[in-house]
Amino acid sequence: MYVYLSKILPVFVMPLGIVFLLGLVALILIRYHKRRTAAGILVLALAVLYVSSLPFTADFLYQRLESQHRAIPIDQVPEGGCIIMLGGVVSAPLPPRVDINFHESIDRVYKTAQLHAAGKAPYVVVTGGNQPWSEAVKAEAEYVREILVEWGVPAEAIFLEGSSRNTRENALYSKNVLDAINCKDPLLVTSAAHMARAVAAFQGVGITVTPVSTDVMVVDRVLPAVMDFVPNAGALAMTSAAIREWIGQKVYQLQGWN
Repeated sequence: MYVYLSKILPVFVMPLGIVFLLGLVALILIRYHKRRTAAGILVLALAVLYVSSLPFTADFLYQRLESQHRAIPIDQVPEGGCIIMLGGVVSAPLPPRVDINFHESIDRVYKTAQLHAAGKAPYVVVTGGNQPWSEAVKAEAEYVREILVEWGVPAEAIFLEGSSRNTRENALYSKNVLDAINCKDPLLVTSAAHMARAVAAFQGVGITVTPVSTDVMVVDRVLPAVMDFVPNAGALAMTSAAIREWIGQKVYQLQGWN
């Protein structure tokens, strides 16, 4: 039940959820002939939608997440006992797909393969299971292993944790794997925007990690461009993702999972 609630409840504080709720309130007010108040609420709903859909807003929020653990070049990454790579990067090849479907965060897999090829750690621990509603027949970690092997990581160097459904469980369930292979000083690979929560989750279960951020979405610029103030659906999705991550950090802090 917790997994379902953790995915559903944040929707109501996302931009589209707020717009939906404001629209619903406006309709109720119209029903009771309070049209002027309803009009003001509808204007507010449109303003929320507009601001949330601006690339400027999306970059502003996302960059503050990514700046907590900035990406560094491979040659500056210290050696570790193993590489922990967090899932959430692929979908199963369910019909009509015939191949594994890559998500935008596939950078995590590529970075992991790079680190192993550079000799930064002898082992890779892939942590990532499926959500309860998933129709996949294998854990996501198993699909990731296939990609890593194709990209040059020996199968015998890859260890899987395929039961976790969120970042907290990534940390909890990976601990057993790390103990089994006697991994000390692990490198942690995940998206830059997600890294702060991931590091805190692993620290919460007694694992000190070296963060290796990837999947950086926002580039440094001196001044915003004109198109940064033209709304688009991609920016809305990015703003929503940033808000979800901020909420995740606060929830983990309140739960004492860091």
